[in-house]
Amino acid sequence: MSRLYPFICNMWIMGKDEEYVNAALAKGYITEKERDAILVTPKLR
Repeated sequence: MSRLYPFICNMWIMGKDEEYVNAALAKGYITEKERDAILVTPKLR
């Protein structure tokens, strides 16, 4: 697991958009597999 995966996942849950997650992938902070796992995680609202 990437070091930033938990942080980015929590940011997603709290309301960040898909563009934020894709930017993290583009910068190499997370892998494609981690991005896919984040995007299927439900948000709070």
